[in-house]
Amino acid sequence: MTGCCVVLALLASACTRRVVIPLPPDPDIETTVFLIGDAGEPDPRQPTISLDSMRRQAAEAPQRTLIVFLGDNVYPDGIPVDSIALNWPDARRRLAAQIDAVPPGARAIFLPGNHDWAESSPHGLYAIRAQAKLIDTLARGRDIKMLPRNGCPGPVSVDIGRLRFIGLDTQWWLHDYIVRDEHSNCVTTIGGVTSALRELVKSVPDGHVVIAAAHHPLMTGGEHGGYCGFGAPFKRVASASQDILSGANRRMRDSLSSAFRAKPPLLYAAGHDHNLQLLAGGKDVEYLAVSGAGSSGKAACAVYMRESYYVSQHRTGFMRVDILRNKGVLLSIYDFTSGGAHGAPFGRWLEFP
Repeated sequence: MTGCCVVLALLASACTRRVVIPLPPDPDIETTVFLIGDAGEPDPRQPTISLDSMRRQAAEAPQRTLIVFLGDNVYPDGIPVDSIALNWPDARRRLAAQIDAVPPGARAIFLPGNHDWAESSPHGLYAIRAQAKLIDTLARGRDIKMLPRNGCPGPVSVDIGRLRFIGLDTQWWLHDYIVRDEHSNCVTTIGGVTSALRELVKSVPDGHVVIAAAHHPLMTGGEHGGYCGFGAPFKRVASASQDILSGANRRMRDSLSSAFRAKPPLLYAAGHDHNLQLLAGGKDVEYLAVSGAGSSGKAACAVYMRESYYVSQHRTGFMRVDILRNKGVLLSIYDFTSGGAHGAPFGRWLEFP
């Protein structure tokens, strides 16, 4: 590591605002993970700024790239179960825009969000299955898929070099209607999911990096955390299941935290709130990321909290995580105004080289 990089790394650890850290030399990077959420409302009249920028970066080294879509892949109600529904063509367009942002040779995972479960409605299980099938069709044989599948909560894992990526469907915890039927073939209890997740993080070899991801955050300074917006104060006394302060959401987060405590992941990434945040974790996870700014028309506010390293609000954008071959993990955040202007990227070493 050069002296310049050392200085920048030390600055990154001390500063909570924008700090630019150059990307490591290409030969040193083993795996690059892009994190983008809530990208399911691309404007048909405007360029998809975040998706286009992400695609250009991923195309530079697609063979080492994993793109993770963090849920709410199709607004507002997911993929209609009936393909003759009037909104089916536009729902397909919204999903296709994201699949088109995956360059040839790269792999991608779509995680489910509450809107993908038909906006938490009674036929959500069937909507999430319909989306998985449509992703398979639009992928045309490429390594692009929905995980977990079939309305199952997971966890599912993908090992790439030093990386163990763990994906979860957190809407399974929060859905008020049917989450399994005779076609389900997965764990059906919260205890079973917690136990399986605990084993996945415990079994990671020393020196490897764990990134866990789902749609719902464990902490957020955005609307779902009871901040921002006209209705924010009411969410502190009468929260819906989609909000941090609700009982159902708390049970879901307690389940994940209990499992992670066995061997804390380096990063837990989520979407749900339409902004970009990097926060300090705690005893269960080292860092928490909210990357739900994939649709420019939905970009929303967030507040700085004592745990915040970085917050970007009312901007669209995504995060990039570069995992070095031997040691070192760099997270970079890219954001854009509605007019397409971008600020200097924020960078932080999550694991120092």
